Amino acid sequence: MVLFQVLGPLEVCGRDGVTGRPPGGKPATVLAALLVQPNAWVAVDRLIENTWQEQAAPASAEANLKTYMWQLRRLLPEHDGPRIEGRAGAYRLHVGPGELDADCAAALADDAAQALAEGAPETALTLVGQALRLWRGRPFEGMDVLADDAVERLDELHRQLRESLAEAQLGLGRTADAVATLQALTADDPLREDVWARLMRAQHVMGRPAQALATFHRARRLLAAELGVRPGPELMKAFQAVHGAGAPDRPRRELPRAVEPLVGRDRELVALGRALTGCAPAVVVTGGAGVGKTALAVAAAHRVSERFPDGQFFVELHGGTRPLTTAAVLERLLRGLGLPPALIPSDVDERAALWRSELAGRRVLLVFDDAASRGQVAALLPATGRSAAIVTTRGRDFSLAAAVTVHLGPRRAPSGQLEWVA
Repeated sequence: MVLFQVLGPLEVCGRDGVTGRPPGGKPATVLAALLVQPNAWVAVDRLIENTWQEQAAPASAEANLKTYMWQLRRLLPEHDGPRIEGRAGAYRLHVGPGELDADCAAALADDAAQALAEGAPETALTLVGQALRLWRGRPFEGMDVLADDAVERLDELHRQLRESLAEAQLGLGRTADAVATLQALTADDPLREDVWARLMRAQHVMGRPAQALATFHRARRLLAAELGVRPGPELMKAFQAVHGAGAPDRPRRELPRAVEPLVGRDRELVALGRALTGCAPAVVVTGGAGVGKTALAVAAAHRVSERFPDGQFFVELHGGTRPLTTAAVLERLLRGLGLPPALIPSDVDERAALWRSELAGRRVLLVFDDAASRGQVAALLPATGRSAAIVTTRGRDFSLAAAVTVHLGPRRAPSGQLEWVA
């Protein structure tokens, strides 16, 4: 018989057999502190700290504690031996099997998980329902208990039960109910990727792949905004199950063939190599048409390519004729990383955010050839030092923040001048 209920406001079945809230004040606070660690010795100092949280404990605190224990012993039902046992410097509350609602809920959760593993969703649904009905609110609701970890464990148990509920509903073909259960879970705890993944799969089973993909996008945006991370393996597996697409088997290697040797450009090649493997996020190569900007950029990229094992991209921006839009380039780059069209947002700002997020965990080398303006490439550049970019442009006054700029004049002897622009 359940005597102690902590899955909500604290309630106790007294000696008279009536269940209700214990008398308010400090005796109830002491009882809650003992129920956080049932059958374990709780130090007097800990009980005093919990009982007088908002004020200094009085000199009579230990004597007062003894009075509260006496009052609780009179309230609580009999046990095989004293219900509350004391020794020097500590007390403990004896709680038998089935007497604490939290223990009952944990046992029902284990049985439900076992039923699901054995392919018995109907039995699991019954067990989960019994467990969830034990909850009447937040654990220890309204009590000042120094036990955040205990409350978090019980909150996690409640989430696990709701996840088991969704799994049982799916097993019984009640997909719409499962979707509703999982949607409520994502609303309550939106940073749990495993729940988003289950919701996607449930929506897919319902025959609603568009909803599943929309769910993926919501989860991706939330993870990027709140944690600055990309979707993890479980969420990506769910996406692949819905869309049937995955990342490429091998990183992209798009660099054109290098022209070697570049007569008179040795110093520039060395300088570009240092910049690309240093802390500069980008290197800008400027100069008029035909001076060898592209050849220099490609040669430098080949020389450092091994430092960028996650891919090398070469994008012709057509700045001198019909400049590509930033949105079009972002789509091409994201697809090059293996993202299928359904995963790429239509909004250019969202594409740029996704591109930065995808680059954050990679070491990628980017070559943007013939840029028309700073605005064309600003959203394409890596935001971290793990990746790097080379931008070539005909614009003499072209500049990027924190970038090293090299201006090429007409081809000269190897001793030609190298201009560095801040």
